[in-house]
Amino acid sequence: MISILRLKSVASTHKFALRMIESGDNTSECAIVADRQTDAIGRCGRKWVSTPGNLFVSFIKELPDYANLGQLSLTTACAVRESIASYLPNDGKLRLRWPNDVYYGESKMGGILLATLDRWLVISVGVNINPVPLVSATSVAEALRSLGDGLAAPTSMEMMAIVSANVEKWFCDLKNRGFFYIKDHWLRYINEINCKITIKNGRESLTGMFCGVDEQGRLILEKSGRRIFVSTGDVFVNEEGIIRQYG
Repeated sequence: MISILRLKSVASTHKFALRMIESGDNTSECAIVADRQTDAIGRCGRKWVSTPGNLFVSFIKELPDYANLGQLSLTTACAVRESIASYLPNDGKLRLRWPNDVYYGESKMGGILLATLDRWLVISVGVNINPVPLVSATSVAEALRSLGDGLAAPTSMEMMAIVSANVEKWFCDLKNRGFFYIKDHWLRYINEINCKITIKNGRESLTGMFCGVDEQGRLILEKSGRRIFVSTGDVFVNEEGIIRQYG
């Protein structure tokens, strides 16, 4: 069992974890969980809305030597999806979106941010247990507690414990069964396969057919008869969504 550092309030568990590693003071595997974040971040430097009662945790783990960051990203997504699914009577609408977001229908329920520093891996996870404010027209959030009467929504610490256990389990699967096993499971929960999508990375965008992921965890986009391999970016099912989000 890893040690747990629980904070009442912090700017960002992700930034806190990186500062711990940078300080070099007896860094070890642990979980940093906060009741409140005042300056939380998501992928691409965006803000993460931190509603009280939701899960905000960053795990510090030794960087595995059997996988790259893209593979670890998809593996973590499978772990977080399974954690949320364990609280749902029917998880059919609980989907994944490349590279590692968890959606309920078309609404985001969980986000993941990975970073490496020296020999350490930081895995930051946010899960919406309670409702969150509407961020934008294309960034609608869903929460466990909003999904129906009688749903036994967990506390943030209960969710943290099951996410931690599932991350360990899925990382063991990645090591022992290989990335093919992870990739096959991940693809079961993707809606956009063989659909036209647009990938946004900063101010650049690229539109093509989503053909899956390669053995490095990169998204495969087919455009004008050739295949393009994408390591980072946000997936949209139409270009109009990008205009509303970034225009």
